[in-house]
Amino acid sequence: MRITRTLEYFLVFVLLGALVACSKPVTFADLNGNPVAIASENGQWLALNFWAEWCDPCREEIPELNELANDGQVRVLGVDFDNSQGEALIKKAKALDIRFPVLRESPLTVLNEPPPQVLPATYIISPEGKVVSKLFGPQTRKSLEEQIHKLSKHQLQETSSNG
Repeated sequence: MRITRTLEYFLVFVLLGALVACSKPVTFADLNGNPVAIASENGQWLALNFWAEWCDPCREEIPELNELANDGQVRVLGVDFDNSQGEALIKKAKALDIRFPVLRESPLTVLNEPPPQVLPATYIISPEGKVVSKLFGPQTRKSLEEQIHKLSKHQLQETSSNG
């Protein structure tokens, strides 16, 4: 009897632990080792940009992404397509003058998305952490803001029609 009760408590403890673990937001480390969540607690959309040092359109796009990130309305995260690590990644980000956080690894596996086959690639992610659009080729601050505005308006319409 005592073993059964102990086992029951143990199983409840394990299940509660699993539930708590599931509720934590998915985070990735930036260049400085700081945790960065994909989902947003304050309702911000995310532009997840894949770039490479050798990609000329990527180089042209980065100042636009810096402006978008600087504005603060949309979060911008970068991922090196070549998967560089450590000092090599830091040097590439500095050489390209990337002023938004760069992740040490791609979050696409966790998001159940295949890696892009074309660069630059920007994945638009809702505040809930879901990929809702994929844009290929260079983007501007304005094109990204318009896309996100359209997507957020669409999401609001869906929410109100489902409620």
